[in-house]
Amino acid sequence: MNINTLNTSETNAIIACDVSKDVINLVYKFGKFPIEREIRNHTIALEKELNQIKDFAHHCGYQSIWVVAEPTGVYHKTLFMAAKRINLHTAYVSTESVAKMRVIETNDTGKTDIKDPHVIHTLASIGKTQRHRFLSEPYNLLRRWNKIYNIADKDCVRAKGAIHTVLKELFPDFNMKKEFVFGVSGNAVMKKYNYNPFHINKSGKKRFAAVMKRAIPRIHNKTIDKIFNSATVSARNQQSSRYIKLLELELKQRWQDLQSSLDRKQQAKKNMEILYEEARLYDSKLPIAYKGVITTFHLSRIIAETGPLSDFDSWRKLLRFAGYNLCERQSGNYKGKPKLVKKGAGLSVKY
Repeated sequence: MNINTLNTSETNAIIACDVSKDVINLVYKFGKFPIEREIRNHTIALEKELNQIKDFAHHCGYQSIWVVAEPTGVYHKTLFMAAKRINLHTAYVSTESVAKMRVIETNDTGKTDIKDPHVIHTLASIGKTQRHRFLSEPYNLLRRWNKIYNIADKDCVRAKGAIHTVLKELFPDFNMKKEFVFGVSGNAVMKKYNYNPFHINKSGKKRFAAVMKRAIPRIHNKTIDKIFNSATVSARNQQSSRYIKLLELELKQRWQDLQSSLDRKQQAKKNMEILYEEARLYDSKLPIAYKGVITTFHLSRIIAETGPLSDFDSWRKLLRFAGYNLCERQSGNYKGKPKLVKKGAGLSVKY
């Protein structure tokens, strides 16, 4: 997001941290020489260490103390929360910037827990930090529900792929499209026959048609004929009854996975729509849904990623956050076409 939050003032003290699951390596410099420390990534240990550094920094005349780290997804959160509780400032440095600066500063591409906090300290010292935000409700809840939605959506894709694989082996000549399989009619075939062509073929065409008509009154006769004929052909395949039962069981399990993921998506969607309306009570400038243009749900997904729009000074900074700013390449007589950098925050951003 490239919003500098740390001014390169002599009154600012920097605690540069390289964060991992269990350990944090940190570096601070309140005199000529840097001080290196390794502490547990644990609330009590962090509070004790940061309080000691805070007292030392104030004794040395520093007015503001900044805790700076790379975004890790989750491991840095305990550190930043501890810093917030004792009134320290927090900021990020870009992971990409750390990797490139490491080459400049150390003259090699190696990465160690000792090198990285020094590199982070250098970046912070020259003001190359990114804004860290503690989001208020309902924005924080929106972001979390959006993450749940994204995970459930990916689980749906995986479940559908697994269903396709099992279905192809159980019912090899089934030739209906995926829209049918995962639609109302496909769900009926699954519920009544578990997509087992042997069961469909054994029931006979007349009974199969009657069962499907009761389940889906508006189903086309051509569709019924197509499914039954493909079941008759698939039933010719020689598979042991135990193996067929195992395929049925696996298909049921995959189908349950899909339904569970769809339920989670629907729950997330409902909650996000409610939270977006709650956010509008705090910020009346948030847009409303327009039929045929954008829904409340899609607006909630946008705000879940960006957080409060008031955090961005201009629409250009919002575009940079999303990775839609332009990057130019020019050298000598060569001048390339401007392209989108595509390096903005992804879904469920860490910031």
